[in-house]
Amino acid sequence: MVAFSTLNYSCKKKDATPVSNTKCPLMSVDGPKGNIRNYEWLGTKLIRVFSRDSIPTIVIFRYNNKNLAESMEITTENSSEKYLVKFEYGANNIITKSNVSINGFKFMTNEFSYNENNRLAAVVTTVEMFGKKVSGKTRLEYVNNNVSKVFSAIDNDGEQLAFVGEKFDNKKQFLPDVYKTAALGFVGIANNFFSYFGENNMIAGKVYDEKGKISEQINIAYLYDNNGLPTQSETVSTKNGKKATETLSYVFGCK
Repeated sequence: MVAFSTLNYSCKKKDATPVSNTKCPLMSVDGPKGNIRNYEWLGTKLIRVFSRDSIPTIVIFRYNNKNLAESMEITTENSSEKYLVKFEYGANNIITKSNVSINGFKFMTNEFSYNENNRLAAVVTTVEMFGKKVSGKTRLEYVNNNVSKVFSAIDNDGEQLAFVGEKFDNKKQFLPDVYKTAALGFVGIANNFFSYFGENNMIAGKVYDEKGKISEQINIAYLYDNNGLPTQSETVSTKNGKKATETLSYVFGCK
């Protein structure tokens, strides 16, 4: 899911009050070689993301009459596969379940439970393919309203550490709010998405493999404007002993 990777423009407003995603929506992300990601908005709703990462990808969000995201459709260049996530809502407009399919074949469901602060607390994931069914459970812990640890278990196996949010900044998370919804379609298969469920931006974290060993170390340094919005970031990731650095810049459409 390259469209949901980590994302030179300063908003004209110069007070120190954090701005919301609706007042300053993210419009685009650029890398050293040019544009990487564009965001298309209809009013306050993000409806389309075009990503030029390793594989050009289009993500389309559709909303119900309550302006809640009811589905997310993902297609990639030179592929006939269409990845579709449908969301189900319960009380207080909180997502209780996501159903994930490829070309109309449903292969994964995620069922969600929440803590007393309405933050995601646990996920039960069921994957069924080729006549085989596997279930897993994910449990989240928080520190200062940010995800500090994530544990996962497959079938009846014991819990394994899957993700650690080591450090977060003190700025409001700048990614579009619907990213949290989008991540609910993938938490069963992509541990790095757990950083989206917190209040602030992660600046250091670890992803663990199925054996409980560190799979990837991620460190992010942001430069911010006076509104607390990032103008640039540098991400250093270390995976399998190999270090990679990515520098990005961000454009917001402040109103």
